[in-house]
Formats: sequence, structure tokens, C-alpha cells
Amino acid sequence: MKNFYLFLLLFCIVTTSFSQQVRLGVTLSGGGALGFAHIGALQALEEAGLQPQFVSGASMGAVVGSFYAAGYSPQQILVMTQNEKMYKKSRLIKVLPHSDATGLSTHNALRMVLKKYIPSDDFDSLPKRFFCCATDLNNGQAAYFGHGKRLSEYVVASASIPGVFDAITIDSISYVDGGALNNIPTQPIRPLCDVVIGINVDTYDREMKLTGPISVLNKTVKVVLAHNSKQGANMCDFLINIPHNKKISSFSYGRYKDIYMNGYITVKRYIEEHPEILKYATDPQPKVDQEQPVQTIQEQ
Repeated sequence: MKNFYLFLLLFCIVTTSFSQQVRLGVTLSGGGALGFAHIGALQALEEAGLQPQFVSGASMGAVVGSFYAAGYSPQQILVMTQNEKMYKKSRLIKVLPHSDATGLSTHNALRMVLKKYIPSDDFDSLPKRFFCCATDLNNGQAAYFGHGKRLSEYVVASASIPGVFDAITIDSISYVDGGALNNIPTQPIRPLCDVVIGINVDTYDREMKLTGPISVLNKTVKVVLAHNSKQGANMCDFLINIPHNKKISSFSYGRYKDIYMNGYITVKRYIEEHPEILKYATDPQPKVDQEQPVQTIQEQ
């Protein structure tokens, strides 16, 4: 009996030590409004005790990832979305004539929110290591950023959908949405992590019907995203694809709560179906009522 208790004690020590030493990372894909699912996905991971210390993202994944890396909880990020009205297209996209325009709209709304909530504007000041991916138009390649100042500019660049938002020029180089060349940018954190969880919100739908020019363009874009995501996806130890309602698109910003909940439920289900992921967990967080996931948000 004494040997049994000694074995149990050693097992607990080894297990605890292992969970504390594992370097856990998460990669968040692009996907426009569908990226609100990342907030729910991170909430579900944290509730299971999976708390990444390394974060990488493209486009909307970079936006959510930057706030998460800055120390904001998923619930706080959702409240921030509400308070700053980042779910309103009229808030994000302002079609205004401006000189030297390279898109229909500037990205000033997002830029101001980033500077408000991450005032240091510095990658190296964040509690978690964070990298974002943008497309370098000068050199025709994916570029990764994770050190130094001007964090807000690089995140804005990562989320600048070509044609919709202005291209962002930094040090004489023009950048647009990182998802254009790498929608699952695991590359910068893979060497730093023991385990990487990928969250992909913009999955390719083979059954999508072609009903006209717009649907052809939409499906073509999704084919490109699926193709350029393969390398980053293959680098993940766990890849969680978030399916979405076909009536909800990348521009359905007003459905952010539904999209959030879809991410939350999908990741909860994935963890139940893949319990081996829990060996990388630390202490689980208090659970949130799935019917009322955010008690602090007031409808406006």
C-alpha cells in the first residue's frame, strides 16, 4: 500500500511538471466575420485548461490573437467587440474618397481600437508571444512579424482585405491581408512550441453550388485559401475546423454572437472527441453557461 501511494505521488508530480513545461501554441486563421469564432474557441480551450502562451494569426485571427496575447480574456474580447461596435460594417468600412486610395475604405477604426487596448503598441510588451502574417506585395511573399513597435500597423496590414481596405505601407513595403498567401500561419511559432493547436474558421465547402459570377468568385477564393493553408495546417498537432452556417458569410459581422457560440461549441465537442489533447492542460477554468455565454454584454 505504501508503494502504491508513493507511485501515485510521483505520478502527480511528473504529470504536473509535464503540463507546466509544455510550450503550447495556437494558430488562428483568417475568415472575416467568421473569425469571431476564435473568441469562442479560445474560451473553450481555456475552460479545458488549455492556455496557449504562443499565438499566431492571419487577418481576423491576427486581430483576435493580438488582444488575447495582450492578456485580455476571451470574454473581455467579446465585450470589447460589443462596446467598440466592431460588429457593425458601417463602423469598420467607411467608403470615403481619399487621396492615393488603394482600397474602398481605410482601416482607421481597427487601428484606433488596437491602440486603445494595446497602448504600448509593442510586440515585445505582450504577456504572450504573438506573431501575425501579412502579404508583402513588393516581394510577393508571406511576411511574419513578432517583435518591436508598430504592432497596430502590422495587425492592420494582416487584416487589410485586398480591394476593401487600403494596402498598408510600412518602411516602403506595401502589405495586404496575410490570408492571401498563408491563412493558417503556424510557421513562426512551430519552432517555439511543443504542441500547436490550429483553429481554422474558413473551411472549403466542396458542395458549394455555383449560382452566378459572385458564387464562382467566392468559391475560387476559398479554393485559394484552402490551398495556401495546407503547409501551416500540417504543422499543427491538433487542427480544429469550425464549420459555419451557409447563411453566414465572411461579412456577417452582425451575427458575431452566433459565430462566437459556434466556435465555442465546436471546440468543446472536439475536446470531448479528442480527450488526448487534455494531457497538455493545466488547471481548468470555471465553466460558462452555454445558453448565456457572456453575462456582461447588454444588448443595444
